[in-house]
Amino acid sequence: MKLIADVDDVLNTTRAVRRRLDFERKVEREVIEECLLMAQQASVGSNKEDWRFVVVTELEVKSKIADLYRQVWEETVSNPLAAGEAATVARLSPSMRETEEDKQRQIKILEGVKYLVDNLEEVPGILFACSSAPTPRKPMGGSASGYYGSIFPFIWSFQLALRSRGLGSVLATAIAHKAAAAARVLNLPEGCHVVAMIPFAYTQGTDFIRGARGPLTEIVRWEKW
Repeated sequence: MKLIADVDDVLNTTRAVRRRLDFERKVEREVIEECLLMAQQASVGSNKEDWRFVVVTELEVKSKIADLYRQVWEETVSNPLAAGEAATVARLSPSMRETEEDKQRQIKILEGVKYLVDNLEEVPGILFACSSAPTPRKPMGGSASGYYGSIFPFIWSFQLALRSRGLGSVLATAIAHKAAAAARVLNLPEGCHVVAMIPFAYTQGTDFIRGARGPLTEIVRWEKW
């Protein structure tokens, strides 16, 4: 396994990988543990490791999670789009993108998500990121910033560590729609909640490039907006 040693290269080319995940190649346990140990160095609120993680590699468990994920797709994407639900159409429909390039990019993204939905149980490994801290009562303010800010740095560090070792991953937060059911499948302790899942695998090729992003001038101001 050849490491990508250039940190700028890793940061610039860590993409959401779905179609290019290699379903046939097993991911070694020691590689997963290396990535978890590196991710554990991420910042965490109040220095309290309220995070909990479950690595799933067995087909039986993956199949149960895949069934839940397909339900999420139907309930939050395919059915609302088919029904013309305004909020979902505005957020996800390629027809709402302004340029032809953006429309084609959104079509590609939806096709990639559907591919993962259809094949989730084939992915060699899935990391479930969970928290044992109390769930925030409000989505913004209060304890919410610390709750999510304590677990997503770990997730991103894990994804970067995977990329540096020739693996790809994708942050799949939609599983939170079925958090309670997923918790039962994973046999999580009482009070532990699924926040996100990260399917991962070696990639078919490692030639990933920078993602398409708008200019900084559209999103950045100095001193005040």
